[in-house]
Amino acid sequence: MTMRRIRSLLVALAAVAIVGCSSSSSTSEATLTACTPGTDTDKPKATGQVANSTSKRSTYFIRIVFRDASGNRLTEGVDTISNVEPGTSSPWNITALADANGPVDCKVETVRRTVTPGA
Repeated sequence: MTMRRIRSLLVALAAVAIVGCSSSSSTSEATLTACTPGTDTDKPKATGQVANSTSKRSTYFIRIVFRDASGNRLTEGVDTISNVEPGTSSPWNITALADANGPVDCKVETVRRTVTPGA
């Protein structure tokens, strides 16, 4: 198992802990700005912004699903964005957990928000 995959799995496990105490799950908080296809040397990637419209500093867990042109689920990816201040946005960058060569369609599948401890 590569270090990149281990890191992705650790992020996903950490996100599971966050999901358990979520205060929000609207996908409208995260916008997708780019979806990059996979190649022989790179996994598919998605980038975007998460907007904190609340009055509390928050941490966001975002899950992206990557699908092929026929709509078949190929893989997914996750990211956790910490300490997003109220009224601001923060970028996210998600690399798929598995290889998927060729064109892909990206969709924000899950967004979970928790108030950052101490906020």
